[in-house]
Amino acid sequence: MQMGPRGRAVFEKVVQMSDWKAPRAPGRALGISISERSGSLGAGVAEISLERSSGKIRVHKTWLAVDGGLVVQPGMARANVESGIVYGLSSVLHERVTLKDGVVQQSNFHDYHVMRMSDMPEVMEVAFIERDAPPSGLGEIGNPWVAAAIANAFQRLTGKRLKHMPFTPARVQEALKA
Repeated sequence: MQMGPRGRAVFEKVVQMSDWKAPRAPGRALGISISERSGSLGAGVAEISLERSSGKIRVHKTWLAVDGGLVVQPGMARANVESGIVYGLSSVLHERVTLKDGVVQQSNFHDYHVMRMSDMPEVMEVAFIERDAPPSGLGEIGNPWVAAAIANAFQRLTGKRLKHMPFTPARVQEALKA
């Protein structure tokens, strides 16, 4: 992806939003990534911690700067993008379908884990870059950046790379041993 001025604008905005250079609490790290979807650009930052004994990643804060052209309904756009972030977090950290003898093992929410309120970040900020341009798609820009940002924060925190989603505790512990 060629960044250009739009990419630079979303990166600069999310760096400002997250106060990127500020010291973090011990045991926490930031990761950043960028995504493009339906003509929109988004740069996101995730602040995570890791419970090494269990392998559980906790996302404490997220920030996302979006260039989606003219935002016609800001409240609706923000809610849409925030829901994309939640779906991204859920798919990256929790959701997993397993098969046994060709049959899906999960039958409902008691054994198919999705994001719960207790898993939500303490902070989830979204900012739109104001630009005089036609509106572009915002429906999915909140989701794609999440995995790379969490993986990048994990690498900063541990020196190890996560390469297979979802980042379940077992997969995290495998990465830590590698």
